[in-house]
Amino acid sequence: MALMLVTPPTVEPVTLAELKDWLKIDTADEDVLLTAVIAAARLAVEAASGRKLLTQTWRWVLNAWPASPLELPVWPMQAVPAIRVYNAAGVAATVAATLYQLSNAFLPPRLALLGATPQPGRALGGIEIDMTAGYGGAAAAVPEALRMAVRLMAAHLYENRGDGAPGLAPMQPPPAVAALVGPYRRAKL
Repeated sequence: MALMLVTPPTVEPVTLAELKDWLKIDTADEDVLLTAVIAAARLAVEAASGRKLLTQTWRWVLNAWPASPLELPVWPMQAVPAIRVYNAAGVAATVAATLYQLSNAFLPPRLALLGATPQPGRALGGIEIDMTAGYGGAAAAVPEALRMAVRLMAAHLYENRGDGAPGLAPMQPPPAVAALVGPYRRAKL
C-alpha cells in the first residue's frame, strides 16, 4: 500500500499577513521564510492531529482489495471521486460509483464495496483510490483551534531556527499546540 499526495492545498489555514500580524513583523524582509514556515506548521499540525486541514487530493494505491469496509487513511473525507482497477496489460478501468459507498460516520471514514468489484490483473499497484480530504478549500473552513495551532507552531518554528529552544526540538510542538490539537486526534479505545 502506498499513499501519495496528488493535489496539495491551494491556500494555507493562516495567511502571511495574519502570521506577520501575530509575530508583530512590519517588513517584507522575511516573507519567503514566513511563507515556508506556515506550510511547515500546517504539515506539523496535520501530522499531530491526524487530519488534513484544507482540501487536498490523495491517491491510495493497493495491490488487492482489503476486506470491506475499507478504513480510509485520510480524513476528514469530502469524497472518493474515482477508483481505478488495472488489468494485466496495465489498462485502467474506472469502478462505477454505484459499486462503493463512502461513510463519514466513522473515524477513520469507511468505504464499503457494494457488489462485485473488478479484481486487479497486475500484482503490484492494481488498485488506485482517489480521495479528496480536508475541511474545505478556504482557511475559514478549518476549525479555529487548529488555525490557532498553526499560528503557534509557525511562531515556534520562526523563533527557534537553528539550534532550537533548550529542551525542545524545533519540530516538536509546544505544549499549547498539543493542547489545541488534542481534541481533534483520533481516540483509541
